[in-house]
This record gives sequence, C-alpha cells and structure tokens, in this order.
Amino acid sequence: MTARGARKRREQPQPDGTQLKWPGAQGKFALFAEVLWMGVLTFAGGLLIITLPAALAASTRHLHRYLLAERSTLGQWWEDFISALRTGWVVGLTTTALAVVLLFNLLLAGTQVLPGWLLVFVVCFLALTALVFVLLQSAVRWTPSKGWKRAVREGVNSFATDPGAIAPLLAAVVLAVVVTWQLPPLVVPGLGCLVFAVLVVKERERR
Repeated sequence: MTARGARKRREQPQPDGTQLKWPGAQGKFALFAEVLWMGVLTFAGGLLIITLPAALAASTRHLHRYLLAERSTLGQWWEDFISALRTGWVVGLTTTALAVVLLFNLLLAGTQVLPGWLLVFVVCFLALTALVFVLLQSAVRWTPSKGWKRAVREGVNSFATDPGAIAPLLAAVVLAVVVTWQLPPLVVPGLGCLVFAVLVVKERERR
C-alpha cells in the first residue's frame, strides 16, 4: 500500500458502533429535531410540576425507541405518559415537596442570618442536586412493567454501581439551568438535552 493510500485510509471516519447500537441516530439533523421535540413534550407534560417525572419517563422511552429505529409516535408517548402518571404523581408530589423545602432553606441560608448558614447552604445545595439526579436516573429506568418503586430504587443504586455517571449528568443539568437562566424559552431544548443525556449515561452501564 502506498503512503498516499495509507494516509487516505487513516483520514476516513472509522465506525464506532453507534449505528449498531442506535441505528436511528444516523441522521444528525433528524436526531437534533427529535431531541427538541422531546423537550417540547417534556415541558408540556411537566407543566403541573408533579407530572414532570411521568413526562421525563415517557420522553426517555420515546427517544430510546427513536434511537433504535423503532416505531415512535405521539400516541405511544401519550400512552407512556398516562401509564407513568398513574403512580408517578406520587413521585412528583414527593419530589416537589422536598425541592420546595430545600429551596426555602437555601434562600434562608442565603440571608446569612442563621448560625452556620454556610454549612446549611452547602448541605441543602448538595441534597437538591442529588434529588435532581435521582429523578433523572429513575425516570430513564421506568417501564410500565417495572413501576416507579423499582425504578426509583434502581435510580438511587445507579450512583453506587456507576459513580462515573455523576459528571456527565452534572454537566447536562448545569447546561440546562444556565441556558434557561439566560433565556427562559431555552428551557425547552434544555429539557430535550437532559432526556438525551440520561439515555447516554444509562448506555454507559452496558459497556
């Protein structure tokens, strides 16, 4: 083989298994559009706040079907959403209540009038971050047959079995929060990116 031929061979993109794992991800623009669409559906489904876990679960299942090049319709998303909402509202209510308490303590500690306010602030911030992580990891594991109880248990255990998932999830959450803070309408693509991020993180566990 000539030097020119060898150089040309090295310059050609090499398969990394993505098309084998996720054949639906071959079209980059189509994938981007689907991620945005999941952001729209997640935002719409989570408007009542306590319905957000069900919306996240339905969106992750929908996007996973799309990535596998399987049939993925709005009707399927709606069926998953309703199924997840039957008991998922309890998860949503519990998560919302905990988030409100933690946010209140964060704001109170931010006034710097409490003794040990810095410790309270750090603990509440870490607890709120962990709550978001558990919600995302639980939503991506929910299935109609598994239910929320098992999904939440697996979501909590996932950080012990795969601590490396914390960094990419943290990056995705921070990105979503920052872009939403800068321009509130960007919450829609931010949610879509979160849905995609938790799917990618879950895929790491199979390697």
